[in-house]
Formats: sequence, C-alpha cells, structure tokens
Amino acid sequence: MHINPPKVFEFTVSNQTYAVTMSIILQWIIMAVIIVLVLLLTRNLGKIPSKRQTVIEMIVNMFNNLVVENLGESFKKRFVPFIGTLGIFIAFMNLTGVIGFAPSTRDINVTATLAIISAIVINGTSIARNGLGRYLHSYLQPFALMLPMNIIEKFTVPLSLCLRLFINMLVGVVFMELIYMALGYFAFIIPILPSFFFDVFVALIQTYVFVMLTIVFTKTSVEE
Repeated sequence: MHINPPKVFEFTVSNQTYAVTMSIILQWIIMAVIIVLVLLLTRNLGKIPSKRQTVIEMIVNMFNNLVVENLGESFKKRFVPFIGTLGIFIAFMNLTGVIGFAPSTRDINVTATLAIISAIVINGTSIARNGLGRYLHSYLQPFALMLPMNIIEKFTVPLSLCLRLFINMLVGVVFMELIYMALGYFAFIIPILPSFFFDVFVALIQTYVFVMLTIVFTKTSVEE
C-alpha cells in the first residue's frame, strides 16, 4: 500500500530536479476534460432550454444560491466563477476513485495548494471590500494585545482547509486499499457499498465542505 502518489517522470531545470507525480498528471487530465466539457456543453444555448442546458443551469444556479445566500447579491458576479471552478475541480479530483485512480486530493501538496489559493481569495476579498487600512486594523480587534492570536488565526484557515480535505480523502483511499488487500485473489469482486461511500458520497461531501468553508471564512473575514 502506497500512501504517497507514484512518481511518473522527472525533469531538470538549472540543476534542480522536479518530480511529476500521478496527482499532477491526473490534474492535467481533469483540467483538459473540464475545458472540453465546458466548450461542448455550452454550445448552441437557447432561450428555451434543452435537457442539457437545464442541467447546466441547475449547476450554475446551485453555485449562485450558495454565494448569494451566504455572502449576498453583491458577491455574485465576482465570487461565483471562483467558487464554481473550485467546486467542480475538486469534485472531479475526488471522484477519480470511481474509475480506479486514487484521488489527487489524497496528496497533501494538492490540498495545500488549494487551501493557499482559497486563503489568498479570502483575504483579497476582505481587502477589496473593506480597504487595506480596515483589513490591517482588524488584526488589532478587539484590542491590540490580540494581534498574535489574530495572526495565528489567519494561518489556521488554510491549515484547516488543507488538512480536512487531505485527511478525509486519504482515509478513504487507505480504507479501500485495505479492503482490496483483504480480498486477495477475490479483489475482482467489487465491494460496492464501501466503494460508493468513499468514492462517491464522501468525495462529494468533502467537495461541499471545502467550498462552504471557503464561503464562510470569506464572510467572516469581510465582516471583521
């Protein structure tokens, strides 16, 4: 059982060697798939929606509602594209277990990168909404002695996002591998219920949790 993602190949730039793992390859493939799907599914949209268009509009409305209900109408135009892209990308990565590939999100480098991106957006949104002065002043709230604690709090946000997604997805991968190891020569008998729970249900739940936490942390940061 291998916890770390397997290395596919290496390349060297300026005497520095970089490893490309299966997690990275899967992300490249997922990005390509999403781009192709978007181009194909958004062609020939009409005023009278087809079944395909209805499904697309349901997905868009879902992200619209998440943002508007938690952040307000003023966040819709700029924040929905980020939340939608984040949610779809994580969902695709989490669901690769369905087709036999360990999710990229079981790699802490992947979840750390997603968490850092979210943290940048969270703090950037707070600065854009409140101004740099008010943002910096929030570190002194409710009084100046809280400065160290407020700084630590800012670092716990991406840490929480990173570890929550990483640990939950890793546990699912390890658990399923243990089941297959226990089955031995009978591993071709797919354990349907555990597979559905970890590869589909947990994958979608963790996507929702990551997206919702990003929205909640943004709301908290803006309101400080």
